[in-house]
Amino acid sequence: MRDVTPESQNHIDIRALVKYLIEFIKHPAKNIAVLPDWQWSSLVTLHLLLSIVSGVLAGLLKINFYRVAAGIFLMPFISTAAVALLSMYIYYYFQFFENRTENFRKICTLVVLSAIPFYLFQVVSEYFALISVVGLCFASMLAVIGLNENFKVHKKRAFQIIGIMFGLMLITWITNHFS
Repeated sequence: MRDVTPESQNHIDIRALVKYLIEFIKHPAKNIAVLPDWQWSSLVTLHLLLSIVSGVLAGLLKINFYRVAAGIFLMPFISTAAVALLSMYIYYYFQFFENRTENFRKICTLVVLSAIPFYLFQVVSEYFALISVVGLCFASMLAVIGLNENFKVHKKRAFQIIGIMFGLMLITWITNHFS
């Protein structure tokens, strides 16, 4: 048998991803309402680039070698774990509470894109730590919009779903920052 899969499906177009990011940053609420249908390779690449760039820029702003190294090596693992946990939480919410199955890649796309404000605010968190919570608030608002628009979850329920995760992340941030 001959593989007839178009080569473009496996090709990661970094320019297109950057162009999409710029447009997303300009109009996040509009763009989170209609999720792109990316392949796993593009989604993972975008996620890793966001986490690495965010971590490295935060280290460079404070001129901290260890923070830069953590941005390159540690931030991708931590953020990937967070994306995986939040995506699984939403996926299993649909399984248990709404008795339906949603596309896991689409859920991951929502989580990765809604985290963009957090990554942006994370850059300046070395100077003003509370700004991470502001980024988390914006990310949570985008996740609520995305759940409502893409998965037809009622707004009240979307606030509850994301509110639980926001609360857990806020508790984690507080304990990490003040311990």
